[in-house]
Amino acid sequence: MIPAQIPPALLDALGLAPESAVAFVGAGGKTTAAWRILRALGGPAFWTTTTHILEPVLPEDVGLLLTGDPTLEGLSELLRHRPKWVLAARRAEPFPEPPADPYPAHPWRLQGLPPATVDRLIRGLPQVTWLIEADGARRRRLKWPAEHEPALPTEVDAVVVVAGLEALGRPIQEEVHRPEGALHRLGGRPEDPVTPAWLAALVSHPEGGGKGVPAGACRILLLSSASRFDREGFEAVLAALPPEAFHRVVGMVHGVAVAARRREDPPVAAILLAAGEGRRFGMPKALAPWGERPLVRHGAALARRAGLDPIIVVVGAAGDEVRRALAGFPVQVVENPAWSEGMSRSIRAGLEALPPTVEAVVLMQVDQPLVRPRWLRQLVEMYRATGKPMVVSSLDGEPRPPALFARPMFPALMDLQGDLGGRSLVRRFPEAVAMVPVPDPAWVLDVDTPEAYREALRAAAG
Repeated sequence: MIPAQIPPALLDALGLAPESAVAFVGAGGKTTAAWRILRALGGPAFWTTTTHILEPVLPEDVGLLLTGDPTLEGLSELLRHRPKWVLAARRAEPFPEPPADPYPAHPWRLQGLPPATVDRLIRGLPQVTWLIEADGARRRRLKWPAEHEPALPTEVDAVVVVAGLEALGRPIQEEVHRPEGALHRLGGRPEDPVTPAWLAALVSHPEGGGKGVPAGACRILLLSSASRFDREGFEAVLAALPPEAFHRVVGMVHGVAVAARRREDPPVAAILLAAGEGRRFGMPKALAPWGERPLVRHGAALARRAGLDPIIVVVGAAGDEVRRALAGFPVQVVENPAWSEGMSRSIRAGLEALPPTVEAVVLMQVDQPLVRPRWLRQLVEMYRATGKPMVVSSLDGEPRPPALFARPMFPALMDLQGDLGGRSLVRRFPEAVAMVPVPDPAWVLDVDTPEAYREALRAAAG
């Protein structure tokens, strides 16, 4: 873990891109963190829950929508009138004298949405930032989940495990919601004080803070304080954490990031191939609409949500139009004047633009709009776990994009000719490949034809 500069916004401190889907679990500051991020966002956002929340007193720029069966069309229309919303199914029950902190609240408890409903909305509205509270903690500073918790959507890009630093030194039975499960698995007595090592074990345990986290989702620990930041406690918990437990650890005081550490991993870039003319499709696929934006901007957003950096977009046919479609987005656009000679020239142009610090690259195709950011991250994690220089998506045993190639494979990629891509290297160097089966065939669906495009639109909506 190494020090990182603290950005002014909590979303940045957590290392998350706008338009991410982020779930919050644990105790001691979930609502504070989600509320702070919602207020600071400049773009469209939904704050929702899969359990219960107190009904917040909302400022003028945030709306409340109560519906048990939200439609994509209805939510899209709402966002045209107001960019930020709290979304719940219904008012469930009155709540006498709601607390004034962490936010002003009405005396009502809101019933959240089922995780499957939230998954459908995330798929159908990927251009929105989603902030999801996925369990409750009865206002304790630490939490051990029950058998049915957390209620995590599978489509989230990241899971933020929240824990209250002010629990350190205080009795376990007073600070932990459902302490029996934690004591059974982690040891200790109810009257024992919470130590940094015990807290670190709680948040990183696969049945504790790590429970139910979707494969490939970014794992973040948020250590919160309501008043004074305990830097000594923060560092002690950090030192006790297993090295691979979290990608990033952030300290927060009353919704403001005050410290951060990130795992010291060399950068992995993305090369998004968007140079083709789309002969079978009838137009350049990069410019086909996907929701409120063209496919090329959607693909770049997927790479950004996965934490890939830098993002290189290779353009060719309709290059000027594709550049305009990417205006203002944090990508590097590279021209491939020889795009008609095949995919190999686009791969070469993207590799030549990479900085020398990049350790590996994920090759993405602009016509795979249903790829999940967490799948891209899973390819990276598989590479770091196996050391294989090629990590490739696999469908029915056959290699499919997207795929990761480490720097030792760059010369072979540069030597490709014609319309050959990375798949030819998989067959040429089988001993260097880790094949990762794709959980859902839709994730690697190519929209090569208008029929496949319509099929992908249906899959995103349903």
